[in-house]
Amino acid sequence: MSARLRVLLVGAGAVGQVFGKFLKAAGCELSFLVKEPHVASTRAGFTLQELSRFSHALPVSLSGFGVLVSPQEVANQAWDQVWLCVSSAALHEGTWVSELARVTGEATWVMLQPGLKDRDWLSQWVPASRLVCGMIPFVSFQTPLKPGDPSGQGMAFWFPPMARGLFSGPPERLQKVIRTLRQGGYPAHEDPDVVRATAVPTALLNVFVSGLETAGWSFARFQEGPSAKAVREAAREAVQIVEGKPGKGTPGLLRPLPLKLLLLGTRLAPFDVETYVQFHFTKVSTQTRQMMGEYIALGKSMGLPVQHLEALQAAVKEAVKEAVNAPGGPATPR
Repeated sequence: MSARLRVLLVGAGAVGQVFGKFLKAAGCELSFLVKEPHVASTRAGFTLQELSRFSHALPVSLSGFGVLVSPQEVANQAWDQVWLCVSSAALHEGTWVSELARVTGEATWVMLQPGLKDRDWLSQWVPASRLVCGMIPFVSFQTPLKPGDPSGQGMAFWFPPMARGLFSGPPERLQKVIRTLRQGGYPAHEDPDVVRATAVPTALLNVFVSGLETAGWSFARFQEGPSAKAVREAAREAVQIVEGKPGKGTPGLLRPLPLKLLLLGTRLAPFDVETYVQFHFTKVSTQTRQMMGEYIALGKSMGLPVQHLEALQAAVKEAVKEAVNAPGGPATPR
């Protein structure tokens, strides 16, 4: 790279750290924008480890970056790229996005949020000519994932087989993002429209996670009880809504046999998927609820059926209430 790209990553959690690792490897000059309580831990640096079933990678340190806490501090520097490594729910909190947009000049913004309306919402402050859309093809989590795990403190991440990090946006800025990531070893690929490409998979994931929550986050209980049937019916509605037209039936992956094989296949991952799903989606539950609400509202506005989505939404609320009232409060992996 002839000149070091100056990259600001908003958020230094499970997503920001992983992208930070690859951008740092590409030679970028990094800074993280974090909330005040996270300043000390961020300045201490991070330890990351890529997981694999076939090899044991050594932990990699991520350090030598700036740590900022406000748009005012951001304004003191010039930026080439701004990466939004926070949840869809966090994106909409307060006025920080508009404040950040005002102080980052002509920087390329890279959004990774999966919400159907996130791109349009963000375009209030960042024009389409400077906005690159991406998705997250990896799993990442703080280790140890549960008590007794042999792994030390750090951030583990895993790319499923044939994972591709898709990005779309204005050609010149898009190619710079993809080229930079590839230089750092990240599997970045161009797609005509990431938001459209990920709409159905994201809808299926949100519906599946909601159903799993009603089963107490247990894969076995999910398959044996009514949750799987409820998910299949709600998924059919969700897919119709994001595609904008009535569908023909249940998505293939959520039919009984493929779903059973999919859940069995999670045993091949180099970590406890069931524990991860509970931990991660409990943490980002606000985002899941927000997106389920979006599907229902959009479906109603289009005159499409939403009764099974509404029933699943109600079942989740009841499951949360039961978990809160259970001895010891909500069960969490750690």
